[in-house]
Amino acid sequence: MNATLTVLVDNNVSCDGLQAEHGLAMLLRYGERSLLLDAAQNGETLAHNAAALGAALERVDAVVLSHGHYDHTGGLDAVLRRRGPVDVYAHPDAFARRWANKPGRPMKDISCPHQFGKLCNSGARFHLVTAPERLDGGVLLSGPIGGPAWGSEGFAVSRADEMVRDGFRDELFVLVRGENGWAVITGCCHRGLANTLHSAEFLSHSEPIRTIIGGLHLRGADAVELQSVVELLEAKGRPDVHPLHCTGEDSVAYLRRQLGECIHTAAAGSRIEL
Repeated sequence: MNATLTVLVDNNVSCDGLQAEHGLAMLLRYGERSLLLDAAQNGETLAHNAAALGAALERVDAVVLSHGHYDHTGGLDAVLRRRGPVDVYAHPDAFARRWANKPGRPMKDISCPHQFGKLCNSGARFHLVTAPERLDGGVLLSGPIGGPAWGSEGFAVSRADEMVRDGFRDELFVLVRGENGWAVITGCCHRGLANTLHSAEFLSHSEPIRTIIGGLHLRGADAVELQSVVELLEAKGRPDVHPLHCTGEDSVAYLRRQLGECIHTAAAGSRIEL
């Protein structure tokens, strides 16, 4: 299947005329359809970059939210104002209240800034994803990602009126088979790249993953953690990796030193043929 992914919003930009922010939004085009994958932090940034890149938010066929953090959901109301009623795919927990709980810093609310009911009233037709789900055109939504807990000590979520460690059971990734093979598209990879790829290989019936695009949540990762990612990617045949958003510039540089040309430069404005 012919498929192209355009990065609409990222922490960095690849060309003049675009705006950067701490957020992520991508547009997946396949066949005659288009999916908005995450909605960035700010609707104005998303709308500005989409217009500059010729990506009409008014014509997206559906929206997929990878998880419930503000920097992936904040622009959803702006999309609804432009698009009107549209299908939105998300895990039910994407609208739980969440915090960043970093040592030495005040706790920060990082929840989706929009109320579920108000989004429904604005035209969001929610499909609550609690298991793997196939969309038309062969695009797959992962459903919850299994495996051991990974790297979530600094995040908390409200469950039954209690604040507990966030295990990110709301996190989804998108799996699409393009002309170059299977591609995994992540939001932040809070469940870890190993768990994510294990789930992707299960859904692809163990066919190899050729491309990985999105946030890998490696900002501030130590050498041991980064080396484990290098070894994982080596074991998977060195897929093409397009790191975005929360991967971290130092971590990207480390991966490129170890893995060479399979680690690509990506930012808002990048177009990737799948």
